[in-house]
Amino acid sequence: MKKQLLFASAALSALSMPSLASAQDQGGRATAGDADIVVTATRREQRLQEVPLAVTALSGDTLRSRGIENLNDLGPGKIAGLTSYPLNGTETGVALQMRGYGTSDASQGTQDNAVAFYIDGINIPRAQGGALDLITPERIEVLRGPQGQLFGRNAEAGVVQIVSRRPSGVLGGDFRAGIGNFDAYELKGRLDMPEIAGFRIQLSGMYRKRGGYFRNVKSALLQNITPVSSPYSSFHWKTGDYDRDFRQLKTYGGRVAVERDFGNLNIFYAYDNVWAKDDQAFPQILVSPNIGTIENPNGGITVPPTGPATIFTTDGGRYQQFPLDLDKYPDSAPFAIPSLYFITKNRGHVLNLTYGASDALTLKSITGLRRSINYGGAVTSLGTSPVQAWASNYLDSKVFSQELQAIYTTSSFNVTVGGIYFYEDVQDERDSGFSTNCPAGIAGAPCTPGGGPSRAPYYSPFAPNGGFIRQFSKTNAYAAYGQASWTPPILEERLELTAGLRYSDDTKRARRDIFNGVILPTQLRNEAKEKRVDPAFTAKVKLTEDMNTYVRYASGFRDGGANVRSQVFTAYGTEVLKSWEVGMKSQWFDRRVTLNIAAFKYKVEDQQQSIQTSPATNPSISDTFNVTVPYRAKGLEVELSARIVPGLSLAANYTYVDSNKRLIGIDPRTLTTFKPNGTSILSSGPCAAAPAGNCAGALVVSPADMAAHPGASFLQLLGVGAAKHAGSVSVDFSRPLDPGVFNIHFDWTRSSKMTCCAPYKLLTVVNSTGTAASPSPRYNPGVFTNRINMRTGISEIPLGNGVKGELAFWVKNLLNHVDLGQLFPAGNALNASQPYPQAATYLQPPRTMGGEFRVQF
Repeated sequence: MKKQLLFASAALSALSMPSLASAQDQGGRATAGDADIVVTATRREQRLQEVPLAVTALSGDTLRSRGIENLNDLGPGKIAGLTSYPLNGTETGVALQMRGYGTSDASQGTQDNAVAFYIDGINIPRAQGGALDLITPERIEVLRGPQGQLFGRNAEAGVVQIVSRRPSGVLGGDFRAGIGNFDAYELKGRLDMPEIAGFRIQLSGMYRKRGGYFRNVKSALLQNITPVSSPYSSFHWKTGDYDRDFRQLKTYGGRVAVERDFGNLNIFYAYDNVWAKDDQAFPQILVSPNIGTIENPNGGITVPPTGPATIFTTDGGRYQQFPLDLDKYPDSAPFAIPSLYFITKNRGHVLNLTYGASDALTLKSITGLRRSINYGGAVTSLGTSPVQAWASNYLDSKVFSQELQAIYTTSSFNVTVGGIYFYEDVQDERDSGFSTNCPAGIAGAPCTPGGGPSRAPYYSPFAPNGGFIRQFSKTNAYAAYGQASWTPPILEERLELTAGLRYSDDTKRARRDIFNGVILPTQLRNEAKEKRVDPAFTAKVKLTEDMNTYVRYASGFRDGGANVRSQVFTAYGTEVLKSWEVGMKSQWFDRRVTLNIAAFKYKVEDQQQSIQTSPATNPSISDTFNVTVPYRAKGLEVELSARIVPGLSLAANYTYVDSNKRLIGIDPRTLTTFKPNGTSILSSGPCAAAPAGNCAGALVVSPADMAAHPGASFLQLLGVGAAKHAGSVSVDFSRPLDPGVFNIHFDWTRSSKMTCCAPYKLLTVVNSTGTAASPSPRYNPGVFTNRINMRTGISEIPLGNGVKGELAFWVKNLLNHVDLGQLFPAGNALNASQPYPQAATYLQPPRTMGGEFRVQF
């Protein structure tokens, strides 16, 4: 508790903002941080401090100073309330969670996410490619809490939107080149052309390449080979070497933006195209250290308390996988493991028309057309069998959206109304198999010395058609919305009332035509439909010129869909999030200090939750349920930035989240959830699983529940992305130093443990007769962050003719701390061949460092 209090108090100094030393408002007052950034969180331009909801904005300079190249660089704790982590250990995919809520499996093309992601006003619905490098960001805005009234579907937990830099019409450029460890180098540039016949044109591009974070063991058996793929697959593995190092990256892309004014009409068009090859992450193994407890009842009997976990192969050889040492960052695999990759291709068009009909009325049209393709796979080396599992996927998402807006503004009245059409066509393919030639049960199967893998992915003789499945999903969504803000002529016009309403009509139709490598004689089809109205209401009081308080109620929803990992492929329904928020935004000491506080409380009804339905026999099978027991969370967010003296700025944020833990049951016959009666968590003492140990935390199913629900699974659900404590602290110092300006930046980000993926660790399964229940615990220690980053350099170096240069050096994860980035519980502690529970985890990057040279004109 003392450590938590110390961290909380240290974190009350807010978000890192390196431009603090020079930021001033038009009145000449020094301001702290990015508080005076103009944002579009309410679909109209407002000063950040005037927006009556929890919003954080990071300028392009802030992003560069903190080394934020993509959304995965944000991570848990860097922005209040926001959690991001790499999807399946890759650098180009991202899973977003807000205020302790999000999606546990963001990779599926037939289901939607709880946090909406926008680029230049266009919704990006898929997580694959969501973390591609930002090319020309002007700022990132993070809106916390339901934003359905103005941002619509699947914005129930919040919105992350990137606003790109517009062409200036004046000759100018910003170019940089950098190198780093792990054989990394980078080129990035932006060129603004002089205005030509009224047209303002901007060209930008980037190229980045990096070697692997983890060395693989080279093996001739993994070279010049072709991994297996289904004849129905939309992609096929190329012949090549598959003993590459893990987490290599190569990405490049470009953007063209054109803008022109025709009287009161502004036309803006942009096209971007990004390609990336991202080699799979190296899966690390965590073995439960809690010997003699429900998490590891047999530990110490068949598994040494220390040293490598061991298990015997079918031919008597010994297979080993070293458990992760959290005190030392691993740098190599213990044996040759097939290394697969992911390819991501993203391209998109945006066309914005803005017409100033009058001083008070503005009309807008926002048109988006985007396509995202992601394909590849990964081998999971779990250390529980000589046969390593592998999985691949292909996802093709085509999106079109058209939005019309009208914004009417007067001194006391602001109205935004609009309508939007959204269409997405998704093709989602999955495949699976094995990655070694030591399949269990095959007499005389050859194995390499030590039982290590000896060839890349192939199909098991028991499943010659593989696990290939293919499904399609089409979404048609229509919405109309309106929001009005009114300042009544009372209380010296310090009160502002805002009301919003959105009507949504969404339909998602999905079908499956291939299952386990076989074309289905009758396709499986499902449909999820929703028509609903979501309201929002905000009351803001301007206590002083620099202090606002507000209270806000809002609801949002997430569309229903289908689970691609389900055998029955039926649809699940819509979930709804209802939230209350109370906040204060303030600036002190002539705007040298900015303090923003928000307290929130919300409830999720009919929560969509993906859960394994056959954990003992086939853990790859899961279904998504609408949980009958509501999910509830409450918390507090604090952001504080301060300019102490000219050139010295301090900043930090702190987030506290408290979410409920729910006991639920799953009926395998109806695939529905129910609330148990009498089932409880054992506080202490022995049990059948560990008669000589301590079964504290075991989920004990009552005889009544067993009899009423034979074959059912009982489990305790946890929050997803709900770190109880998270935050960051930063320091920026700047002062003139010949020949330019010396700058140094320091930030420390930390979060407590949280569940990111499979949101449970207690599981008990009832037998088919309803007479007994067997615990099947999962080791789920959670993921966390504890990182220190630094950057120092000299900027404003005069290079002649108005050209300025900057030389900078940076380091991320200064102390090389081992942080878990994504974790999947695995293992049945009661299985004789697997006597200890394990978890597979992908690590956050190790210490990286480098330098860069930047030229601006």
